[in-house]
This record gives sequence, C-alpha cells and structure tokens, in this order.
Amino acid sequence: MPAPEPLAPGLLSAPFAGTAQPAMLDVLADLLPEPGRSLSGRDVVVLADGLGSELLRDHHALAPTLRRAAEATRTIRTVAPATTATAMTSLLTGAPPVRHGVLGYTVIDPEHGTALNQLTGDGPRVDPTAWMPLPTLGERSERKAVQVGPAVHAGSHLTRMAYRGWDFLGHRRGGDRVEAVRTALHRAGRDGLVLLHADDVDHAGHRHGTRSAPWREALEDLDALLAALLRRLPRGTRLHLTADHGMVDVEPSARLDPTRVPGVRERIDLMAGESRARWIRCRGGADDAAELHALLREGLGDAVLVLSREEVIAEGVLGPAGEQPAAHVRARMGDVLLLARGRTTLIDPTLPTPRHPEVGVHGSLTPREARVPLLSLEV
Repeated sequence: MPAPEPLAPGLLSAPFAGTAQPAMLDVLADLLPEPGRSLSGRDVVVLADGLGSELLRDHHALAPTLRRAAEATRTIRTVAPATTATAMTSLLTGAPPVRHGVLGYTVIDPEHGTALNQLTGDGPRVDPTAWMPLPTLGERSERKAVQVGPAVHAGSHLTRMAYRGWDFLGHRRGGDRVEAVRTALHRAGRDGLVLLHADDVDHAGHRHGTRSAPWREALEDLDALLAALLRRLPRGTRLHLTADHGMVDVEPSARLDPTRVPGVRERIDLMAGESRARWIRCRGGADDAAELHALLREGLGDAVLVLSREEVIAEGVLGPAGEQPAAHVRARMGDVLLLARGRTTLIDPTLPTPRHPEVGVHGSLTPREARVPLLSLEV
C-alpha cells in the first residue's frame, strides 16, 4: 500500500491517514496488557519529554549512551497535536485524541466558554475523570504500575486524568531520579512497570531553543541519567525510552497573529491549543465558519495549513480517518485548526505577553515535531 500523501509541503501525512496508526498508541499498551495476559519481569519506561528523533540524530555526539543504543532504536510517530497533554493521554490510554478528547495544551471547554489547560487544569474547575472518562491502561491492566515524576506533578490535572490506576512517586529535580526509579521498582514488584517522566530537554528547549548551550546540557544530563539507570537497575530489567513530541525553534519574524487577517477578528469566539496548533471557534453558524476558513486560508498563505473541523476528521488528524467524534469531543474542537509550517508560530492576542517568549515550540506535523524515538533494551 502506498504511503499516505503529506498534508502540505513540509508536513507529514495525518497520523491516522488511510489505515495508519501512530505507534505511540502501542508503547504502553504492549506493557500494560488486558487481564488474562501477564508479563514477566520488570520494565522501566523513560519518557524524554521533547526529544524528537531528528533532534537526537543531530546531537548524537552529545549522547554516547543513546548513540551506542542506536541499533536498538527506531523512529515512530506521535499523535497530533504533537504536545505533551495529547500525547501522554494517548500513551496512557492507547486511544487516539478523537476518542479521549485531550486535543492540545489548552482545549475549548464548551461548558464554561473558555480554554482549559490540560496539564494543570487552570481555568474553571473540572473533574479530570469526567473530562477524560475513558478507562486508562493502568486501570484496565492487572500489572502494577508506578509513575515517577517531579513532585509538583502529584495531583495535577494530567496525572488525575491520564494516570488513573498508577501509583505516584515524586522526586526533586536532579540526582535523586535513579533512586526514585529503584524505589518504584521495589514497590511495583518483580513483574512491575515504572514510567519516569524526564522533562529537562523540553524545558530547556522552550526557554532557550534547541541550538542553545542549556539544551545541549539537558541532553547530556538525560544521557547520563540513562547510563546511570543501565548501571544500577536490577539485572534483567527491560529499559525503554520514548518521547511525546519533538521541537522546532521559532523564527521571530515568522510570528503570525491570525486575528490580523482582515475580517477574522470579529468572527472569532475563542482560541485554544498552542503556538504551532491553534483551534479557533467561530461566533456564528456553519456559513460563518466556512467564511472564516476561507479568510484564514487566503490570509495566512503558505505559512500555515488551515483545516476545517470536517477536514480534520476526514483526513485522520485526530483519529481513524472519517471517525466521527463523540458529542463532547466535537464540542471541544474549534471550527478551524491551524497547523504551522516551517518555523512559524501562531499568536493568540487574548493571552498576556510572556516575560520570556518560547524559543522552542511544538504541536504541528513537521518531521521534527512528529517523529520520536523508541528504544528498547535489556539491562
């Protein structure tokens, strides 16, 4: 079967185009099997937040541990939008975004008429379980699973939404992560699973960019962490590494404000998402949404791929091509989705100007954002 066509020059095909399914959905699904299928032995998964395959390839010289494991590493697709909340929820449920309804960094909350932060829950109070009601892999599996992450993640919206069925073990940043993983393995037992969320690379990229000294240092620290795990984990442990998304650096001259397109501002009711994948909800009905789509497509030109909600569904951006979302998920989708191309970012003028604008960003369907590594080896 021929490979699906790219959605636009510089972008990959939709993650679910044709009969495709991004392998991100299977990573934990294979390690948290349904009842009746057990796994023997220990597994540790390191989620290297923000470490795309192309970034890793370009910086192998800084990561000797990962470089030595290159033959055990393959490249897989993440979901769209290529962002932590969406990818983590798909990873932890085995479900596409069109089913779990976590459609970006912020998502339209139709009940309150605002954008809800999917990491922290900032905004009107919502029950994370009601917001994302699908059963998680942790809830469905009989295997003991422990989440290891920064202590501030305990009780977060994302943790309560997607990690249901997992125990949580927090750590401070820095050198105690190896001991935290060892403790978590002890709690999980001989046949347990531990997931370590390592977010250093992502934080450095957002603040300083992927070509900066802090980003290179963060990659070196991640590589050293893997080396330490390989030395200190119990023999026979299976160690896996993957990422939720990659990252591209901003071109400051390519920051676009969609509301500056003539005729657009007065048609916008709400914006959500992030700077590389913006959802826009229209004030009016179907005719107004069609007009908004046409205005944005003409006004933003080649810098942005403009998709209507029906095109998003038909192309397989959020789930199997043509699969209609449940009513509550459809209500969270805007009338239009903007996917940035090149090094463009999309500004939401309703948000306060940040003191430190992000340098590294993600969310769209460029290879640099949408392809991530998957490493598996035995200690």
